[in-house]
Amino acid sequence: METAGEDVLFEYIKDIKPGEDILIEYTSKEPVHILLHLILRCLRKNGLPVIIVDELDQLHVFRTHMKLAGIDTELIDTANVIKIGGLLKTGNVLGKVDLSKELPIRKKHYEEALKKINADYTVRIVLGFDKVLAMHEEERRDLESLFGRMIRPYLGDEGRATIYFINTELFSERTLKEFREHASRVFKVRLDGDRIELKIIMSLSLSEYGKKIEIRVRNT
Repeated sequence: METAGEDVLFEYIKDIKPGEDILIEYTSKEPVHILLHLILRCLRKNGLPVIIVDELDQLHVFRTHMKLAGIDTELIDTANVIKIGGLLKTGNVLGKVDLSKELPIRKKHYEEALKKINADYTVRIVLGFDKVLAMHEEERRDLESLFGRMIRPYLGDEGRATIYFINTELFSERTLKEFREHASRVFKVRLDGDRIELKIIMSLSLSEYGKKIEIRVRNT
């Protein structure tokens, strides 16, 4: 796979500020496995420690799509991973969180796994959280508890920045709007021919609204 325009993404990744929560919104038809690979590559070039939070085996799906597309999966295979739910081991799994447990127990086990990373700052990449949102959104009180315990407390924590990959087709528009309200930046992914387009639809910097990052992809 060859890409063009990755340098723009590289510079943008360098600009991520500690404490941010960033949403990358996509639908089921976009090849976001390519985007995940590029972001992991950019983070490695910047020397930033990465933790992948794998919810309900979504990392396995991304890795398999990469492999089938002929993309090297080493960046996933060697990554530190915290599993939340699911059964399939992908990457270097540091700890597991049982989704059947109450939220305070989940949070405790999640934070215990995080302590195994010896770094003052990490970038967390969360995959599959869209499915967890869908599980909680029928009861608004449960959804509020999820945001209140597992999402909001980490916003502004300068020991990390978090990038959420979110399939917007898996949960309601109302829940999406609530998540957008929480985030510091929101990108919408669109495939246009051989180009993957990332459009900034929300940012704390007014000058960024509407800007696009375009990456041209060609199979070799």
